[in-house]
Amino acid sequence: MKRFLAFTLLCGCPQPTQSGVAPALSVRGAATTVYVAFGSDSKITADDWSFCTGAGLTCSFALDGERALPIGSSYLNATFAFGQAVGCGATKVEVNIQNPDWFDTIDISLVDGYSNNLKVTVDLTGQPTPVVLGPVVGASGNEDVFGVFPLGCDVCVQRENPPCGMAAGPLHGDGCKTAGTQYDPTPPCQYQGPTKGGGDSKILLELVN
Repeated sequence: MKRFLAFTLLCGCPQPTQSGVAPALSVRGAATTVYVAFGSDSKITADDWSFCTGAGLTCSFALDGERALPIGSSYLNATFAFGQAVGCGATKVEVNIQNPDWFDTIDISLVDGYSNNLKVTVDLTGQPTPVVLGPVVGASGNEDVFGVFPLGCDVCVQRENPPCGMAAGPLHGDGCKTAGTQYDPTPPCQYQGPTKGGGDSKILLELVN
């Protein structure tokens, strides 16, 4: 049976927005374990989520249905993996939102390895068309997929200094993005929101296999 997982995030600026939607974060889907690694500058950590077993910058929790992940209006810098811990061999979603000094950024990363196919949909308030990252199509074949760092491609367009025992490779080779530079790849490996400090949006992460 095909299993599915969806991760839903409503994020907003620290100031009230026109829609009045409070920032909220939740996950839903088939039974799995969600692993979280927080950035050292994140204002939300494992200590803020009592349901997440761990402490400080790492934790995990069982998911079977839906669970809210409270963030309020605080800055969140976190990496999520599903079914295995963040690290070598895992497909990751990197979420950096509500940073008062920068724009929201989100990407799907296979830099450390591949474990599952993910898709992210960003639905911005007032915009008629959502932005879609992915879906990842497998361990290979992601060179033309928006919002995805292909396998081992640490600078998007190249395996420059790849982790996890992978060998370095040439520009635009090894399944990395086939055009542009690491600063302007085609298509981009990362989504960036339009408003510094974050904007009111609904972000949906789905495990599609």
